[in-house]
Amino acid sequence: MNENHPAGWSDDELLSHCKLTFSRASGPGGQNRNKVETSVQVEFVPAGIIAHASERRTQNENRKAAIQRLRCKLAVEYQRTHELGTPAKLAASELWNRYCLNGRVNISDSNTDWPALLAELMNTLEQKDWELSLVAEGLATSSSQLVKLLKKYPPALSRLNGERKLREQRPLT
Repeated sequence: MNENHPAGWSDDELLSHCKLTFSRASGPGGQNRNKVETSVQVEFVPAGIIAHASERRTQNENRKAAIQRLRCKLAVEYQRTHELGTPAKLAASELWNRYCLNGRVNISDSNTDWPALLAELMNTLEQKDWELSLVAEGLATSSSQLVKLLKKYPPALSRLNGERKLREQRPLT
């Protein structure tokens, strides 16, 4: 995993920077859902980024879902380029190379490495001033592969399009 970004940290490391809150969920799901604190909210305290899950029947399942959602939100909303500096040459990580073969990026959004890979892409886009073609070339793939990857998590594509709008570029779909 990409250990430079919170999306790639181990669960223990990530949770050491988080506040977990448990509550009762309402709605369908029966007596257990309405009487037991199965709803989970997890907040990454340093950035105030929050994710929650309440749709599953157990607190443990909701906890896992909330942590995965938090990782994805961190990947999009918490860039660390200001701490890392701008590299002279763009180089893909070992993680990136594991999922990018022959120019195709192949990873499921349910894969545990997904948030760390997304964080690497978002950080790289920010480092290279959101120039998609430049990033694609540096990561040995195509712009369309990167857009396809960003579409797996719509807030990521929205972030890219927001940055493109600021630069008076057309949105990508």
